[in-house]
Parts: sequence; C-alpha cells; structure tokens
Amino acid sequence: MKTLLLALAFMAVVPAMAVEENDTTIQYRNKQIVVKTDSVETKIVLLDKDGNEYVKSKETTFVDGQEVERVFISSPFVPVRAKRGRTFYANLPDFYIGTNLLNGGTEAHSRDSRSLEWGMTFFDMGLAFDKSNNFGLVTAFQIGFVHNHFDTKYVLDNVNDAATLVENKEMGVRTSFMKYTYFKVPVMLEWKKKFGHKTAFIAAGLSAELRSGFRSKYRIGKTRHTVSRNLNVNPLGVNLEAYIGFSRFNIYAHYALTSFFRKGINCHPLGIGVGIKL
Repeated sequence: MKTLLLALAFMAVVPAMAVEENDTTIQYRNKQIVVKTDSVETKIVLLDKDGNEYVKSKETTFVDGQEVERVFISSPFVPVRAKRGRTFYANLPDFYIGTNLLNGGTEAHSRDSRSLEWGMTFFDMGLAFDKSNNFGLVTAFQIGFVHNHFDTKYVLDNVNDAATLVENKEMGVRTSFMKYTYFKVPVMLEWKKKFGHKTAFIAAGLSAELRSGFRSKYRIGKTRHTVSRNLNVNPLGVNLEAYIGFSRFNIYAHYALTSFFRKGINCHPLGIGVGIKL
C-alpha cells in the first residue's frame, strides 16, 4: 500500500517539475524576465528584484504559431509609470512656497521680508528628446497665491488710473498689502541624471501667466480694510522660469519679463523658493 501511495505522489510531482523546467528566467539589471512555456502557449512575465509581478497594460502571447494580443485594464489610481515611447517625467514641484518680490524700487515701499507666495502643480507632462530619457520638454498647469507687503505708512491705490503708493494717515496700521491669484503654464527644457535611486535635475524656460483677484488692503487690529480692487494690473504676463534640485526637493525662481502694472509703478516681480514633489 505504501509503495502504491509513493508511486502516485511521484506521478503528481513529475508534471509540475516538467512545467517548471520549461520556464526560463533572464536576469536584467534589477529585474527578472520569465519566459513561461507549456504545450499550448508561450508568455513573458516581468518581475522586480523581490519577485513581485509588474502591473500589465498589454501582453503578447504566441499560440500555435499565431500572435495573440491581450489588453489589461487596471485602476487609474495605481501609481505605475510605464517608460515607453517618448514619455518624459518632469520634476516640477507638486507644492512650493517662497518669497515674492514686487521689485519696483524705492517708490514701491515694499516689505520684501513679509512678501510671500505659495502654489501647487495640478498636472504636468513631458516629451523626451533622447532614448535615455535624460533630456526633455516639460509643461504643466500651476495655481499660485501671492501677498506683496508694503510699509505700513503706505497703501497701494489707483490714482488717475495709475498704481501708486499713497500715504496712509490711519493710526495703528499693522499690515498693508496686495494679494492676487495666478494661473500659470510653464514650458521648459529639463535635464536629469540618476544617481543610484535618486535623480538630480535642472530646468529652464518660459511661462505664460493669467492674474486675477487683485485686492489692496490694510489691517488695523483684526479688521481688514479694502483700499482698491482696480489697480490697473496687466492680467497677462510672461516669465522666465528655472528650477534645480535633487530627489524630491528643488529650488525654483521666476522673473516677470513684462511689467506688472499697465500704468504707475514699474514692477517686474521676482519669486524665489523651495518645492517638493510628493
């Protein structure tokens, strides 16, 4: 009886061994390419160094000499980046914060140490110029929020259709500022290089900017007073853009090539800050 059980167990194991012997594993860098073959079809599976199978987007199998293509649909929330074709992944920051200098000279009466901006990148896309994916063209859509502060003795107002800093005779003024929102589309050239699992990168280019929601205000105690909403600002602007960084962190800068105000103070805002890619 024992002999019969051993014989049956051996017969069950042999087919499994035969299937495994037909599998061919190729080691390429930190990935495994497994070619699986049976009596019907041949297919290829890609594994990482821990043996986890990559998410499939498309697979080709060969059945009886004929090529059969199967397409796989997965959740859009799975963070899988397939490097194929000319896709280039930019290193624009997902979130950034820094100082925003109105850059209008002494007549602007700016308090640059208090002036700031922060913003977010909602999406980005890129096109690679080389097969190594080290150099490419990138673009994105960004939204930013700016507060430019002034000396508390002055407020920004519209005087004869010109943006002008006028003396504020109110007492106990704590802050005087202008705030606005911008929507920006940068178009830049980026170069990047991998160092182990981390990437160093640098980029430069131009951006088009749409500005809105202008307010000139000052605050006494906890009460804010609006001075003007019509500051004769150029709603459209063109900027120089640049960033440099390593891994998830970067330093950015932008400079307005076009004047911020249509009439009045001659300002070309300058922004400098830090960003992080989540």
